[in-house]
Amino acid sequence: MRLAMIRSILGGAVLSVVLALTLQAQNASAVPNAGQASQPAVAPPAGQGGGVGTKLPPASQAAPAGTPTAAPGTTPADSTATAPSTVILSDNGGNADDNPYDPLLEPPPLPKGRATLIGGIATNVDHVRNHITIQPFGHGAKVKVFVDARSHIYRNGTPTTILGVRRGDRVYVDTMLDRENNKVFARNVRVITEIGLAEIRGQVIGTNPDKGTITMRDQLSAKPVTFSVGSSTSYTSSKGNASAGDVRPGSLIDVQFSPRHGERDMARQITVIAKPGDNYIFSGVVTNLDMRTDSLFVDNKTDDENYEIHFSPADVAELRNLRVGSEVTARTVFDGKQYKASNIEIEGSNQQGNEQSTAQ
Repeated sequence: MRLAMIRSILGGAVLSVVLALTLQAQNASAVPNAGQASQPAVAPPAGQGGGVGTKLPPASQAAPAGTPTAAPGTTPADSTATAPSTVILSDNGGNADDNPYDPLLEPPPLPKGRATLIGGIATNVDHVRNHITIQPFGHGAKVKVFVDARSHIYRNGTPTTILGVRRGDRVYVDTMLDRENNKVFARNVRVITEIGLAEIRGQVIGTNPDKGTITMRDQLSAKPVTFSVGSSTSYTSSKGNASAGDVRPGSLIDVQFSPRHGERDMARQITVIAKPGDNYIFSGVVTNLDMRTDSLFVDNKTDDENYEIHFSPADVAELRNLRVGSEVTARTVFDGKQYKASNIEIEGSNQQGNEQSTAQ
């Protein structure tokens, strides 16, 4: 009997020790989860647990582990924040999004200063180094300019790249001095190849059929100008049709030509105004009269041009009626230097003479 009581007492003591150890192990396993937020309680369905209409308090948000909390009786300002603060510096008014450019991916800003226009002929184009060498008009020193992604290049008004610039092209460049790199930067490059016809008038002083050239003295500058002629050159005359044989020394011609780069200008159309030995009739108003040189200027009605005519007083009927404003008809011969009148008639001079005789 005593042995049975002793066994029951020892069994109860062992059971108490086992329960105590089990509770201690459960409390130890709950410590690592102390920093996690507790999950909100879920109300049990109707008929289970708390029943219908049971209100549970909201779940509380636990602070992360290691976050300092304010001591009781102090304000949050009394606590010291452990997270470092970040300060962003910017050169554009403090706006961190305004970045001027990326030096590795974007070209630098345009050089400061005014642009200078240079016109000339492209003597060399380096498509690898993006350089253009220009011989300015007027035979000045050559200028080397460089282009990049900031440059705007046009060929006859159409946007292109440096591949659209060829040696011998007529170019006009807006240049800027890049002081940082000590180079001349081309801001705008305009290539002009489509040039209209130009016109010049003067007297032929020489021809060279073997070379296919004509040299004439410009009426305005009095300087000799040489043109190339070819199968594409057309000929006309103030009297109608003409040929290349009508263009000879002494002839007065009007030439329409197309300028060419680095070559002699090509004559597209030649109009023979007068050639030596031909007869011409002019009719119009006398705009100038010089009796010392026996010459007058007539505003010709046919082509609205003004011609100088030389005459002999004996060849002018009713010379006393010749004055500025008179209507005349002059029959002339071009001798290679001037129009020489063989006869000049003054319109209305006979009627005026009859009126004067009747009045007498």
